Amino acid sequence: MTMTGEVQITNQEPAQSGPRCSILPPMPPSKKVTLALASFMDSPHAQGLDVPEPDVRQIVGRFLSTCYDDVGIEPKKLDGQDMHGALGHVLPGKFKRGEALAEEVPDVLRAYLKHLEESEVLSNAFEIKQGFETTIEEFLHTVRTGTNPHGHGHHAPAEPFEHKAEKLGRNDPCSCGSGKKYKKCHGKNA
Repeated sequence: MTMTGEVQITNQEPAQSGPRCSILPPMPPSKKVTLALASFMDSPHAQGLDVPEPDVRQIVGRFLSTCYDDVGIEPKKLDGQDMHGALGHVLPGKFKRGEALAEEVPDVLRAYLKHLEESEVLSNAFEIKQGFETTIEEFLHTVRTGTNPHGHGHHAPAEPFEHKAEKLGRNDPCSCGSGKKYKKCHGKNA
């Protein structure tokens, strides 16, 4: 404002205290899935597959949806356990039992992981690959049969433990052999 009360208009922007950038809200997972899928489909890894493009798009889309929507982690931030959970437990639920498309998943996801490794910085690349290779058979078995073995070959399922002895009541004779009732002997302070 000038002394006469006139307002001067200039082409200069007001001084700002920090850099000019707006903080955008995070993208919804569906947009992230779309962008990641488009990035992969344009890559030489996707184009070099012997799988029809619609099948590749479906498989990678289901995997990305599993990562973003169900597991809640970007694929580049997965570790071995996350990969096991996504591939062995969540992703089979996105396929029908016996669906033929599942047989293409190993080759397509290997190509996707190669693309991811070349296009992103993966701090857990080795763990992701290990998790993938150790879980892919579990995925295939689950889709083929409709049941998840989840035994992982580590140990046999535990049988429920049954106590052989009957429960000792307060008025029963004490198990020490004294002849007294349990409540007057060893159950006194219990």
